[in-house]
Amino acid sequence: METIAANFGGTVPHSLSEYYRGGGLVPNVPANSAIPTSGQIAIGNFYGATNRISIPLTISTNSFNYDVYTNRGPTYAAGISDITVTVNPGVTVGSTSVPTYAMLVPSAFDGGDTVTIINNGLIQAMGGDGGNGGGFTPGPGAPGAPGGVGGSAVYVNRPTTITNNGTIAGGGGGGGGAGYAIGGGPSKAQPSTGGGGGGGAGTNGGSGGSGGSVAPGAGQGQPGSPGTSPAGGAGGGPGPSGVGGPGGAGGGRGAAGSAGTANNGGPGAGAAGGNYIVGNPFVTWPVDGTRQGGVA
Repeated sequence: METIAANFGGTVPHSLSEYYRGGGLVPNVPANSAIPTSGQIAIGNFYGATNRISIPLTISTNSFNYDVYTNRGPTYAAGISDITVTVNPGVTVGSTSVPTYAMLVPSAFDGGDTVTIINNGLIQAMGGDGGNGGGFTPGPGAPGAPGGVGGSAVYVNRPTTITNNGTIAGGGGGGGGAGYAIGGGPSKAQPSTGGGGGGGAGTNGGSGGSGGSVAPGAGQGQPGSPGTSPAGGAGGGPGPSGVGGPGGAGGGRGAAGSAGTANNGGPGAGAAGGNYIVGNPFVTWPVDGTRQGGVA
């Protein structure tokens, strides 16, 4: 009786009637199937019993913004649950916005729970957008706009074990837009707006920046290309006069974007790539795998 009480708790003086399966002290799980839910109960019913609940969660299709606590399932019981999230090979867990993590483990779990993530696929944040090219107006033209920062892939706010057999990557930073340029064309005077910066790598990739705004008589700069899952997008070229250099390329996974070209207008700065993990002091890494980007 003392062993049962040590495993499952209860109120002194102890009675076997405290320990019916599903009654609050003994989880209703397959390992405890020999323990009755009512009626006659014996010490022998407890051989091989457990006071923990195992919750396996499998991500078998591409997913976005996966919250482990929200997906914990109906069998969860605070303080006695062991949650294991497995990302299958070939599966991507991504993000729908830069501020939103691809996967998060919040502090809402009880301190007695355990959380383990086994990543056999790709967990990747969203890429930052490319900056717009510098416009041309009468008088001084505008510089290129800076790119947007890449998102962060995984957020952890309680002790968690991550076995990374795949890749975890922050989003790439967006490339900066190019400044406006003066000159070119048959008269050597046709102005050109700057090309947009390329979007950063990510799932989803960042959008390419637009060419700069056009005043009468100016050529429109080209937009930057959007980022893709493995790579940043190229910066857009100058307007039809061909004067000036392009916008900056978006950064690859977790990498910074490039600055736009400094034409007559100043260049937009390339933005920083995102973190592969936020909350690393909470994490134990039995297997590092491929981790791209910063760490916080």
